[in-house]
Amino acid sequence: MPSSTLETDPARERLLDAAEECLRRYGLSKTTVEDVARAAGLSRATVYRQVGSRDALVAAVAVREAERCAADAVDHLQQFDDIASWVVEGMLFCLRDIPQRPVLAQLGAPQDLAAASRLVLSSERLLAIGADILRPMFERAHREGLLAPSVELDTFIEWVLRILMSLLAVPGPVHRDDDALRRLLRAMLLPAVLRDRAPAAQTSA
Repeated sequence: MPSSTLETDPARERLLDAAEECLRRYGLSKTTVEDVARAAGLSRATVYRQVGSRDALVAAVAVREAERCAADAVDHLQQFDDIASWVVEGMLFCLRDIPQRPVLAQLGAPQDLAAASRLVLSSERLLAIGADILRPMFERAHREGLLAPSVELDTFIEWVLRILMSLLAVPGPVHRDDDALRRLLRAMLLPAVLRDRAPAAQTSA
């Protein structure tokens, strides 16, 4: 669902605002089209006509907030100038930022993990948002011969989203601060992206 449609259609924006409020109030699994229709002052038929289904409605709300998060992430990442930092620091940014955004936090709630995972991983637009963030650095790293031969951006983004949702929804056996998470992500993520000869120093914050 193109973001430009959401930005230029005030009626649709009001519908998404109502859906966002319902998600905040009831959570992902308990929000219904009836709830959203009531909050928006619309009939259920009108809601279905505008968005197609409940999952499409939730996905549209998630996409809108994910685009805002992505814009903030890109601003944050401008201080870094290498692919390793964009991968690691981008993940750290999302781990800090998403819990502060109620709609996206719902997607990481343990009780809704299965439904949220299905929604996120089936949304082409959500996958594209992640790919758009990393694409410039991926292309540069490819030109510089830094990428592992088999790495594909779209597949990597799907894997990153799976890891991100797991880290958000399921706490580890020990608490990890940013430095510990950074070390974990360097050890587990970067070998999937970079050639062995890529200098580890590039991953420092």
